[in-house]
Amino acid sequence: MDISLAFALGYGLGGQNPVVTVLAGGAQWTAWRRVLVRAAFKSAARSFQIEAAAEPGGAATAWTFKAGTQIDILFDGALACRGYVDRYQPKLSEHKRAEITISGRSKSQDFIDCSAVHDTNQFKNKDPQQIAAELDKFGVGISTDQQLKKVPIYRVTPGETAFRCLEKLCREQGVFPVGQADGSIKITKGGQKRHAGGLIEGINLKEIEADHNWSGRHSDVIVRGQKPYGHGADALEIEGLARDAEVGRYRPVIVYHDGDTDNDRAKKRATTRRDREAGNALKANVTVQGFADDGGALWEPGNLVFTDSDFADVHQDMAIETVEWSQDRDDGSLSVLSLVDPRALGGKGTKGGSAGGAWGTDAGGD
Repeated sequence: MDISLAFALGYGLGGQNPVVTVLAGGAQWTAWRRVLVRAAFKSAARSFQIEAAAEPGGAATAWTFKAGTQIDILFDGALACRGYVDRYQPKLSEHKRAEITISGRSKSQDFIDCSAVHDTNQFKNKDPQQIAAELDKFGVGISTDQQLKKVPIYRVTPGETAFRCLEKLCREQGVFPVGQADGSIKITKGGQKRHAGGLIEGINLKEIEADHNWSGRHSDVIVRGQKPYGHGADALEIEGLARDAEVGRYRPVIVYHDGDTDNDRAKKRATTRRDREAGNALKANVTVQGFADDGGALWEPGNLVFTDSDFADVHQDMAIETVEWSQDRDDGSLSVLSLVDPRALGGKGTKGGSAGGAWGTDAGGD
């Protein structure tokens, strides 16, 4: 039998205070002091933390939420995180004040934490999704919405995790392994979907802070590598170059590829790094009331949202890098959105927008 733990501060996902429900099994729990769920585009697992006030002698609570228990967290019925309890932390003070903290991550934690197990430790002419699916002995589920290129040869380094294999392959192709609400992993890029409405100063922004930071950008991104077999320049002197014309002065960086590659793949990695550096040069943190956009959809990592703030000097589409949904009795329901220029997540540079008169958004010039 499913169990529902409701922190009923309000009604309707499009409203200010959605109902947070946790499904576990065994009994009904309602004594939540605070609920926090975190989803990040650059993380393959979502995380959660639940704080509860408890009466002394919480044996039933401990049994229901013992480490390893699978739970679902929903906001007005919309799944936000399916995962496992990693830690159950009860605390009892000398004045009989009892507190319980329950924390964990989505189901994809097994793919992230565990070693890659494969009969031959070698793959030929398979793309990253196919390789990851063979390494997914955990039933996590690996999907993609991208056209991925096949890798001629990939060898698993003894002892490396399944996720480390996937992470290297994704980085080379300019895509990301992103944790999903149902605990699976999707290989994708940011900026493919858009949220309804926007984040507008004076309307729905409770707080905003921005960071216009060019310290991580380089004029020339050079990727070098070698093939594990063969000889001559095509095997031993592989190089890919991407230039950022907006930097305006000589600031090179050399990256050594740690696996098999060729000139085209080295060029792709260099271009991807250049674009990510340009995208990461503009960030903003925004706090809004509620858990969803103007259309009632939960804020999702990777999605675009138009952001307009004179004070922060940001007037353009931004991509959600991280979202933290929290609910407690003091502040109600809040979403804290960490935003970046879409290029940081593999999306396209903004058009028609601006981020201050001195802000350059063109990272062209290969």
